[in-house]
Amino acid sequence: MMKTIRRKHNLRFRLWQPSIPWAMLVLLLTGMYACKKPSTTTMASAPFKFLPPAFQVDFPNDPAKQAQLVDLWNTNLNGFIAQGVVGDPWNAGYMDSITNYFNPSQVSAQDAAVVSIQWGAWPGRIGYYYSSLSEQDQLSVSDNGLLANGQRPPQIPQYPCDLSNPAKVYYGPYGPRGFQDEYSEWSVQRDKDGVITRIDFTCENPEYWNSLWLTDPNKVLEIYQKTLDYAVISMDDLVLKDASGNPVIDPSTGRAAYNPLNKYNNGSGGAMHLTSTPNTLQTEIGLATSSTLQRVSGNADEDKLICCGVFGQNFRNSDPHIGGSVNRIVQAGFQVTLTNPPGLYIQMPNFSQYKYNGKPVEARKFWTIVRGTETLVNEYGDTLPGNFILHARFEVPKSYGFRVGDMTIAGQPIQWGGQIAQTYNMQIVASALPMKAGPVKPCSGSPTVQTPDPQQLFHRNVFDAMAAHQVPNPMQVSMNLLSNSTFIAPKVAVNSSSVPMVLTTDSIDFKLGNPVITFDDPNIKADYVSHVPVNYAIPGNSYPSTSIALYINVQVGPNASPGVHSVFLSEAGQKPGPAMPALLNIVSSIK
Repeated sequence: MMKTIRRKHNLRFRLWQPSIPWAMLVLLLTGMYACKKPSTTTMASAPFKFLPPAFQVDFPNDPAKQAQLVDLWNTNLNGFIAQGVVGDPWNAGYMDSITNYFNPSQVSAQDAAVVSIQWGAWPGRIGYYYSSLSEQDQLSVSDNGLLANGQRPPQIPQYPCDLSNPAKVYYGPYGPRGFQDEYSEWSVQRDKDGVITRIDFTCENPEYWNSLWLTDPNKVLEIYQKTLDYAVISMDDLVLKDASGNPVIDPSTGRAAYNPLNKYNNGSGGAMHLTSTPNTLQTEIGLATSSTLQRVSGNADEDKLICCGVFGQNFRNSDPHIGGSVNRIVQAGFQVTLTNPPGLYIQMPNFSQYKYNGKPVEARKFWTIVRGTETLVNEYGDTLPGNFILHARFEVPKSYGFRVGDMTIAGQPIQWGGQIAQTYNMQIVASALPMKAGPVKPCSGSPTVQTPDPQQLFHRNVFDAMAAHQVPNPMQVSMNLLSNSTFIAPKVAVNSSSVPMVLTTDSIDFKLGNPVITFDDPNIKADYVSHVPVNYAIPGNSYPSTSIALYINVQVGPNASPGVHSVFLSEAGQKPGPAMPALLNIVSSIK
């Protein structure tokens, strides 16, 4: 029988320089891989920039395009950090004053200790909630979201931090691969006999792929074709379309918008990047920033810390362990950040129990790293811990005369992609610098003064198209494509007038007679037009909720400052609450 106990850690312990006392302290307190860079390393000569995951270079023959992509990626990452450090002062008490997360664009991480945080890739919540189900049913849920007989699995508690509440929901996150919520997703191919022939595994974050699309859609198409070995994929397959089937033009670029749940990334058709609504890099940064706050709950029980700090999702392998690990590092006297290049990374599987015809097989030969790399040297010349795999393919070459499904793992025939996922870990890498931990805070509750929260900003036509695009999912729950949007700031050119946009907020009690939307630059103004309710999973959330979509017209004067800008939201006559950073990107022109 398969072990159904949730595997929380499954970590590898290694240390680069055990002679360094404070790096050792991190290791002892967190049980993680920690290192201190040699003092002989030389600071990189170029100004710091966040670089693509695994230092991926997707324009090797076009340095100008690669530079354009890196600039956009750097802008996005700085924005995500700014959003994470703000916390959630609009809706929750004791969720601000985040001081122990630093931005390496502002504070050099050259002398930081580097810590590997790893967790199991197979969904921990399946093992937690469905421990009484058969092995086949659990694996079927991890592959397809459904039991082996095609039925939906039993409902689970809606409020896992308050089990006194009897409300239940269908198992989520929803979406075609929502149930694969450990920042690792996969797509299985079978032959006419139903035997597995190939599995694609990905942990690439959606923000990077949206950034790549904003830079050059043709490159996205090229990588889709090459990665999935489908030359038939066309541009028309990847674009977002309106109700009439016409491409939706994104005002940020003047070109067609991207559909992140296109047919080659929406389940069995392929897996190019993450689609489960919590599986985003912006969310990962938000989880890390929030978990730096010390809580009265302590961090010995990681799920209890999740409930106290109101971040992440209980019973995942990832969120509780990442949150607890970061919390312990800060408690030990450090400030932290995600190490450049920030990302989520697949680790090499443990192939020791893979067999064919009862005999050990060199299954490592069938594991191909398609994107990313097994090892990575950072900008300071130091080898980082762990592996930096973004996309891998598991497939037996035809010359071997057998298929993936003809092999076994731990004596069990490979019938599910989840069996492979059970043999590898996921990883993030954090950097830590000395800093006294902040004061211990109470568990998060309602704020003393609740103000409307600016959530996401969209160009109106993109918002409308995504809201109208219904997403089929195994749980048969109404979902739309907004749940797969990102927090990448939409672009508007200087000296633009009456730009139709949509600002979302989850302030249901917001008196909407005359909302006031302002920016951190007086040369940017917004006029309220109307509002409608909209139900979607705000990217990062596991389940959909009701938000309010504020339709506005934005004016950008000729003297507006280029770059990303914050948004304030208030009721008429009310003092605005904190600004939401990096929601609008002002550029000189749309290219």
